[in-house]
Amino acid sequence: MSIWRWVQRLGPALGSLGADPRDVRRIFEDETMVNVGGTSALIWVAFEPDLHAMLDFHVSWRGNSIDAYLFIRRLVRRYGGVPIHTDGAGWYADACRWAGAEHVVYDRPLRNLMERMVQYVKEGTEAFDLFPVGGRGPRSRRAFERMHNWLSAFMFMHDFVFEDGDLGRPPLEWKEEGMPPWLNGPRPILSLG
Repeated sequence: MSIWRWVQRLGPALGSLGADPRDVRRIFEDETMVNVGGTSALIWVAFEPDLHAMLDFHVSWRGNSIDAYLFIRRLVRRYGGVPIHTDGAGWYADACRWAGAEHVVYDRPLRNLMERMVQYVKEGTEAFDLFPVGGRGPRSRRAFERMHNWLSAFMFMHDFVFEDGDLGRPPLEWKEEGMPPWLNGPRPILSLG
């Protein structure tokens, strides 16, 4: 339960940390259906394969062009006009066009890479869902905020703490400038395998 509390307290701050926009060359995006408090939700995931870093996520209760557009628009504002690579699902072409982003359909090996990343996020999220999400129902604002906090912490841990097997280090480097003061000091490195 203490991890759950830590995630709820620090999740909002951790969500603001991420890759330097100057280092992002392309964005891979995909979505996965998860069970949140007994209700299905979509988690949209943005990943930079060259950095091995998760860039952002979006949670919605449905999958359509509008939700894809809201996420892609946020990515374009944060990372600029880099190409958005997707699996070619129908809603991505419209969403990229509306957001002014170049849309590229990735090939089979890259699709497999993204599918593994999305499965990783899904498994971690559904394991976390064993803890209480709260609120008056699975679609409550409180349940949504708690899931958002979890994903912020998950993304932070993936990018800055856990060692990536291919890289031999966490995907993103710890840069002291621009980090909140409470994060100063030595950073833990954990290995997943």
